[in-house]
Amino acid sequence: MENGESADELGTTLFHEDAQGFIVQEEMDDISDEMELTAENTDDSNHESEKVGHILREQDRFLPIANVAKLMKRAIPESGKIAKDARECVQECVSEFISFITSEASDRCHMEKRKTINGEDILFAMTTLGFDNYVEPLKLYLLKYREVIIG
Repeated sequence: MENGESADELGTTLFHEDAQGFIVQEEMDDISDEMELTAENTDDSNHESEKVGHILREQDRFLPIANVAKLMKRAIPESGKIAKDARECVQECVSEFISFITSEASDRCHMEKRKTINGEDILFAMTTLGFDNYVEPLKLYLLKYREVIIG
């Protein structure tokens, strides 16, 4: 903790999905009685009825910082260093990007009355959202991946 702050002064930041499916950030003091942090709404269950309005912990919303840091480290010289705020910024951006693409892919599945997102859904979402430059290399990767899996 910096600058003599105590744990009580820092507060707890939580995230939850609102009725439209948007992630909303709130301080623990701002959470209404019906949004209490309980075991029922913080577990890793996939019960559809529990998803809308449940609280998301920060570790549930973001990719693990260690994984993000490893990927970042691979892109810089061995002697390079990455500041904590840079790791945290990339962690949040990458997590948001994945949510953005997944949401679009999920919408397609929902329209087609399917429950499982597949590789083609992700590629479709990326094209729809303007990430066309990544689609061809990912198609090639997906093809090679499937060849290895099938054997």
